[in-house]
Amino acid sequence: MRCGTSQVCITPPVGVELCGYAARVQPSVGVHDDLYVRGLFLEEGRERLLWLHADLIGYDGFWVRGLRQRLTAELGLEERQILVSATHTHAGPATVTTLRETGAVDAAYMSGLADHFVSAARAAASQPVETTLHFGEGVCYLAADRRALSPHSHMDPALPVLSWRSADGSHAAVLANYAMHNTALGPDNRHISSDAAGLAATHIRERLPGAPTMLFTNGGCGNVNPPAQTSDHRVAQQFGRRLGGSVVYTAETSLVPCTDSTLASVLTTVELPYATLTPDEVAREYQRAIAECAPELLFWQRARRAYDQWRDETLAALASGRAPTGVEVDLQVVHIGPASFVAISGEVFSRMATDLRAAFGPRTYVVGYANGDIGYLPPAEVYAEGGYEVDMAYKFYGSNFMVAAGSFELLRDRALALLRERA
Repeated sequence: MRCGTSQVCITPPVGVELCGYAARVQPSVGVHDDLYVRGLFLEEGRERLLWLHADLIGYDGFWVRGLRQRLTAELGLEERQILVSATHTHAGPATVTTLRETGAVDAAYMSGLADHFVSAARAAASQPVETTLHFGEGVCYLAADRRALSPHSHMDPALPVLSWRSADGSHAAVLANYAMHNTALGPDNRHISSDAAGLAATHIRERLPGAPTMLFTNGGCGNVNPPAQTSDHRVAQQFGRRLGGSVVYTAETSLVPCTDSTLASVLTTVELPYATLTPDEVAREYQRAIAECAPELLFWQRARRAYDQWRDETLAALASGRAPTGVEVDLQVVHIGPASFVAISGEVFSRMATDLRAAFGPRTYVVGYANGDIGYLPPAEVYAEGGYEVDMAYKFYGSNFMVAAGSFELLRDRALALLRERA
């Protein structure tokens, strides 16, 4: 398999607002570590794949579609052959324009961001070299379900590692996947950082022969956090070393050459229904939400503003007859050798991966925050439990309504059908 790589710095200037927490005092005041977009370009026979992965909180779907159009025109790729994912760091700039009260988008930064991604794509695709593909699966138990303990609590310990090795045995590129919110740095942190996943990528690059380009991708982590949130960067670095050490250990002890060098991809969109509300239901939900607000706390001050925006925009949409009844989610399946990745443009719960493995087979993984981010996608039974992911988050995400219960299962079944098409 031929492989090309790239790494382009996308660190914003100090003073941009950081994204992910309503409770954060803005703006940023420094840089702890740089942010990157990393490119992986693969060729096997006539099949190609470009995977761009960045230390960002996520993307608007329309932004990714515009980027795809540029890349298909310039590189001659099909849209299905381009995957754009994010680590979901909460210590990076705002890049999802629909988010309410969690950090303002910097227009100047966004105006040049796509150019950086195109530069990374060009560099990765310019001179791919012959490599041999290796695969191993480790485990890591750093992450934990952040919701109240229930029969539905879940985390996914799987830590797949793919490595493309040069003729001398060194690593040209490494791809790993692990389900954990990149929120080791909490709302008190005001320094730009790639958080645990980016710090893990640096740790791996420094320790594996060849200083490989490292794509440390996120999994289905909508319900899964690191064991602590802090403003102490030493703690985030410890988490990064724990993740990175697990990858290095797997690379040194468990990687085996792949006899299967399949490369294939498919991309589609799935319409997920909304749990629509009437104007009276919107008013009642608004009153319920603001009843929880404690005006002396910064989080609740911003939450109240987000709720006000949500109510006003939703009532206006209902009055005009233009309220959406559903939302399109990008669903992409990528097969690389023995591993299959299901890329989803949302914060899907961790059970998605184990459900797919149970139905399709091992070596099946989920990539969250891929090709966009529509918000949380919980299993149906979680709706009865309620909580932030079900009751609150969509109001911050810029949606009028939460996706309806059963959307997770609808998306899972569609992903399973796509996996089987390429089996």
